[in-house]
Amino acid sequence: MTATFVRNAWYAACWSNDLKADEPLAKTILSEPVVLWRAADGSPVALEDRCCHRHLPLSMGKVTDATLQCGYHGLEFDSAGDCVSVPGQSRVPPGAGVRSYPVHEMHAMIWIWCGDAGLADEKDIPNLFWLDDPGWTSTGGHIHMKADYRLLVDNLLDLTHVSYIHKNTIAGDPKEALVPVKTTREGESIRVERWMLGFTAPPMYNDARTFDGPVDRWQLIKWEAPSTVTLDIGCADADTGAPEGDRSQGISMWSNHIITPETEKTTHYHWAFARNYKLDDAEVSDLLAKGGLQTFMEDVVVLERQQESLDTVGDREVVDINIDNAPLQFRKTLSDRIAAEQEGIVG
Repeated sequence: MTATFVRNAWYAACWSNDLKADEPLAKTILSEPVVLWRAADGSPVALEDRCCHRHLPLSMGKVTDATLQCGYHGLEFDSAGDCVSVPGQSRVPPGAGVRSYPVHEMHAMIWIWCGDAGLADEKDIPNLFWLDDPGWTSTGGHIHMKADYRLLVDNLLDLTHVSYIHKNTIAGDPKEALVPVKTTREGESIRVERWMLGFTAPPMYNDARTFDGPVDRWQLIKWEAPSTVTLDIGCADADTGAPEGDRSQGISMWSNHIITPETEKTTHYHWAFARNYKLDDAEVSDLLAKGGLQTFMEDVVVLERQQESLDTVGDREVVDINIDNAPLQFRKTLSDRIAAEQEGIVG
């Protein structure tokens, strides 16, 4: 089977607030069972989710002062994955231990590296500073999607679908689908840009701020390998300077899609809306949370059905059209990265 994962990369394992101080958390990441827990100092730990004794998932155990204790026979493992205690005997068998993974807590998330640990560098974690910067506020969540993570990235880089899938949330005038899209590739990232001038504000935007007339709307998207997509989106009253940089007569936000392959056909979809205005306005936060989840679930329904269809038709050839430029560039860039990794060229 052709590899679909980049392994030497940081992936979001979970939101920081989902990893409790005294509870192990089971996750499957890149088809590998992992258990996450917090050490005594609060730092995150990630281990292979199996006891080396009889292979019970360690996530069924409990967190002690400094170890993770297996729930079957009480073996205890430290943050390096080494077995440090076996009930009923003073000597730990040689080689008793499980794999540990590099982890780092940053931007309100726990990040994990499933590849060569020697290549893990925290500076390579995607810069999503607005998720934990005191000058910003964000609201988000997690969706378990039963589809290949690449389908989700395809979807996020394809702006034309907005007019058809999101008519009740973020779509405005159907004619927006006719507005040209600019796509550029910068190393292992892809940018997609579309400005829609003089159109009707979409329902979700009107809920946040009433627009009485036409608006100038922007969708500025960036994909970073392997699977992080950020969208700078919003709209302002038409002809008030938004394309030139003055967004004061409208609303803007960062839509974040932090995507982690669970398996070849299932995905951890972490999403968040971030803004740097009305930080203490719970009504705005609630609006974005509900509207965002509704919007993203509209995509998930489509992508899961698409996955079912792909599972049925197999490798039958597809037809590409002009709007597929960005998704095709993403697929090529990702495939090149995977091939280079397998050949030992990059980390």
